[in-house]
Amino acid sequence: MSGGAAKGFAFGGVIAVRLLPALVLGPLAGVMADRWDRRLTMVVCDLLRFVLFASIPTVALFTNDAAVKVGWTAIAIFLIESITLIWLPAKDAAVPNLIPRARLEASNQLTLVTTYGITPVLAALVLAGLNQLYQSLSSAGMTIASWAEPSSLALYFNSVSRLATALVVFYGIREISGHNGKDHKSASMLRQFVDGWKFVGRTPMVRGLVFGILGAFAAGGVVIGTAQFFATELNGGDSTFAILFATIFIGLGLGIALGPRLIGGLSRRRWFGLSIILAAGSVGLLALATHLSIAVICTLMVGAGAGMAFLSGTTLLGGEVDDDVRGRVFAVVQTGTRVILMLAISLSGVMVGLGGSRAIGGTGVSISSARVLLGVAGLLGVAAGIWALRQMDDKPGVPIFADLFSSMRGRPLGVPEPMNGGIFVVFEGGEGAGKSTQIQHLASLLRLQGRDVLVTREPGATEVGARIRRMVLET
Repeated sequence: MSGGAAKGFAFGGVIAVRLLPALVLGPLAGVMADRWDRRLTMVVCDLLRFVLFASIPTVALFTNDAAVKVGWTAIAIFLIESITLIWLPAKDAAVPNLIPRARLEASNQLTLVTTYGITPVLAALVLAGLNQLYQSLSSAGMTIASWAEPSSLALYFNSVSRLATALVVFYGIREISGHNGKDHKSASMLRQFVDGWKFVGRTPMVRGLVFGILGAFAAGGVVIGTAQFFATELNGGDSTFAILFATIFIGLGLGIALGPRLIGGLSRRRWFGLSIILAAGSVGLLALATHLSIAVICTLMVGAGAGMAFLSGTTLLGGEVDDDVRGRVFAVVQTGTRVILMLAISLSGVMVGLGGSRAIGGTGVSISSARVLLGVAGLLGVAAGIWALRQMDDKPGVPIFADLFSSMRGRPLGVPEPMNGGIFVVFEGGEGAGKSTQIQHLASLLRLQGRDVLVTREPGATEVGARIRRMVLET
């Protein structure tokens, strides 16, 4: 097989290999985060990753067999990915216990901007500098030990950073151990796993949140998987692909960094649903783009919507999910996003490679499978966003877009006060029958229940009293 189909299978196959750890260990990772002491879980995971990262370049020092080097690297990466799946939900579930709820969004914003914005750029610059230094020293005729090669130094740095994290968590953040999982030890891991999924299924807010996040990542995966072929549609090549690939991550960073300031006091549940719709709608518009400039704008909006959805979704999960089940819910989201993203990338890469471009009848107009996939992904993503918004909306009756525009101006709309109903109770009787005593007893009892009570007296001989008597007799 050759051409686009071969490229599609190759690209999709490489991505799909990384699914294995999530599929094998992901379902149990959240149970471990909720069952075990989260501080010790994080420390043990970091120590294991410290050893595994250091082992990759170290093994290469003791053998020249390429098969051994590649084989051990693959095994170590698989183990590191698997351990990370346990570390992530333990960390994410512990953070809301350390930070006041009002500052949780700012904390998540800082974490995501650092993780997906600043750190990758710094890492790329440092690695580029090491490569340049290595080439300069090699050109000067200097012999450099294999352990000092840029890739080896990068792996050793990763290893040391995991050791430093373990020490900081163990000695400096003892509060994480406030959750020790004692209440869960009596239940089996299988039972806890099932209970976690039941919680997601029966809670409308969490159900909408999880479904919306997975829909957003699926749409983003289709964009990444079709980007290389879509670049050809725009009469571009690898540089066009690189521009689109970089743009989606720039948009992701902008959405995370500027989103909260843009929407102001808008309900975070509504913000999440609207962000999903923005990202998916931009994917659909991307399918219609005929020029690189339009494609860049649409791709930027895809990233911005996904970034805002990721930030608002993470904040809602941390702030509104109970600590007892939070680790399992985070594991569902993290495992689901990994699987959905990788599947969307690999399957769309294969499908777009097989589909190619087809002419429509005898019109001479052709349509590519890349555009079809983008259009379908956009429509499905918008549907997922609307469904999630309906599941999570906490301001029913308030127009969404009017609320959005008012919030952007600093004046979010409030929820209209519902019409309060009540019961009209009438006591009738002759003089000395005890009406006033019974009224006082009933009023006191209702007030003890927290109800608003209004007591009035109207003699039967008055006009109002006669109307009340007629109402009682007619009903």
